[in-house]
Amino acid sequence: MADAGNKRIQVFDSRGTPKAQIANIGTPAAICITPGAHQYLYTSNSNDADSLDNGEIYKLELDGKIVGKFGRAGRLQKEFNMVNAIDCRSENELFVGELGNWRVQKVTLRPGRSGGSGGSGK
Repeated sequence: MADAGNKRIQVFDSRGTPKAQIANIGTPAAICITPGAHQYLYTSNSNDADSLDNGEIYKLELDGKIVGKFGRAGRLQKEFNMVNAIDCRSENELFVGELGNWRVQKVTLRPGRSGGSGGSGK
């Protein structure tokens, strides 16, 4: 669960018992876990509108280890403004919903990259 108010992601088991938390990833407002044998967790860093980090998206292992990040605040392609939804149908293809820009961007990451600066908005 994205817990923006406490700047963390909380992990629960199927009964709702807290199991873990992931911090130090900004202010997560949206999360998505990829399908497949090796899953990744994508999370937005939707700090307040005046923050220069407002448009980042982190790629993490399920244990919380950051393996990459991309994006920045703005209105152009590959820039984000208050991400509130992420759909990750695969490791390298995301649909990112933004409140600040009132849009959904399709983002295709280059295979073989860890989610770093190889993103391309389409």
